[in-house]
Amino acid sequence: MPLKLEYFNLRGAAELSRLILAYADEKYEDCRISFEEWPSKKANTPLGTLPVLTLENGEKLPQSTAISRYLANKFGLAGKSNEEKLLCDMFVETIKVDMWKMVAGVAFEKDPSVKAEKLAEARPKVNDWMQRLEKYVQGSDTVLKSGFSWADIAVFNVVNDLLPVANIQLDPKLTKLHAVVKRGKAQPKIAAWLAKRPVTDL
Repeated sequence: MPLKLEYFNLRGAAELSRLILAYADEKYEDCRISFEEWPSKKANTPLGTLPVLTLENGEKLPQSTAISRYLANKFGLAGKSNEEKLLCDMFVETIKVDMWKMVAGVAFEKDPSVKAEKLAEARPKVNDWMQRLEKYVQGSDTVLKSGFSWADIAVFNVVNDLLPVANIQLDPKLTKLHAVVKRGKAQPKIAAWLAKRPVTDL
């Protein structure tokens, strides 16, 4: 049986995994659960959370970054040495843990005044994180010297999908990260996924 990825009808926490699967040209079931369905399905998930990846053997495993890391290893995108794997993890965790939490807080905030306060706090923090990550980009248009990795896809994902939701832009001075984003967007299989994926708010 093919892999099955379950998540809400959002880009959100599952999109990095979807982008990795697209790049690898891997056939899988993209199962999107509505918010109305979720209460009845929650008890049947391993940790009561989404996303959940069902493996070829039927085993179900949760946690978005763990799923993405598994897919990166499966498809040769995790780095060629322990040091490269560590660098990928550093990029992904900064993006998936620190940036996503802060920027998603801005995106989901309903109160206009609170939203403005959160945005004012998020912009300099995101810019600071990006400036620090810029220093660790090793290739001309890839995070790793050895070539394209899931760290590049994570950078593309946050700049293309998350920051615009909160009206935050990547600083033009960060030329290395802009080159990484451009390389990610230029991948044919990723471009094909972007063209056909469902349009969602986040």
